[in-house]
Amino acid sequence: MILRDGKNDASHRNCSKIKEDVTEFNRLKAAKFNRGQLDKRNSFFIFGFKLEIAGAAIATMLSNLCATIYFVALIYRKCNTTVISFNPKHYTFKLRIPFEVFFVGLPSWLMNLMGVFSNIVLNILIASYCNEAAAGIGIAKKIDVLAFAIATGISQGVLPLIGYNYAARNYQRMRAAIKTTFALSLLVAGAETVLLFTCAGPIVRAFIADATTVRYGQMFQRIICITGPCISVAMIFITIFQSVGKKIQPLFLSLLRKGGQDVPAMILLNHLFGINGITWATPIADFSAMVIAIIFFIPFWKKQKGAVAEFE
Repeated sequence: MILRDGKNDASHRNCSKIKEDVTEFNRLKAAKFNRGQLDKRNSFFIFGFKLEIAGAAIATMLSNLCATIYFVALIYRKCNTTVISFNPKHYTFKLRIPFEVFFVGLPSWLMNLMGVFSNIVLNILIASYCNEAAAGIGIAKKIDVLAFAIATGISQGVLPLIGYNYAARNYQRMRAAIKTTFALSLLVAGAETVLLFTCAGPIVRAFIADATTVRYGQMFQRIICITGPCISVAMIFITIFQSVGKKIQPLFLSLLRKGGQDVPAMILLNHLFGINGITWATPIADFSAMVIAIIFFIPFWKKQKGAVAEFE
């Protein structure tokens, strides 16, 4: 997908229009349709064809394929009236656009990649103990996805607002957006941490009834969930650096949070403290990433504060 090289007001209006159409109504409609179809396909392939976990994978693949086809068709239908196009002739190296797009998006890609690597190492280490422990950590990590999804959703949601105001040098509004995002994200993360910590037993039992697995699962969940606020803070900092075009800071923080710290910590703490040490590697890595992110952010925040004072 390519943005045509247009500089007139009409192009900007068209860009706003496609953004509104796709990002609001159509994105929500497609997401709702995709979730509904995924639930139906899951049941159909798992129980209808008796494919079990392979059926769930096939259903997920088909749902993602349907969503992709929907968005491609939507953009193609509107390409004559917007600045978005699939035509290669509109591709440009001007203003180093491909370079900027690649390196700004690289931290998000690496975070997902290293997250998979981290989970592989975690499962290998946990599996050396017992099946119940492996099942327990699997449940705890599934529940932890909730915290990560909320933090990611809030931080990614504010990314365009920060980026637009930074580019327009409206630093006062940008700072207000960052403050509001921090307050909202920490409030949600704090409430979520309290809920997951206090209700660990019932939540894990909703997945499985085996007593040993529940015991492991609720222990792991209580350890992992305490990093909810840390994840929120780190994700917001990474998003802020991405939205203003920084490359080194978000890349370093992404690698530090997943793969850079937690994998060595899991191996070391497993050797020193056993199965509990493996789980504590996640809070340690998230807290360290948050502290380093704050250290990176303070000079940037002071600089923007000075810029606001100049404009006033």
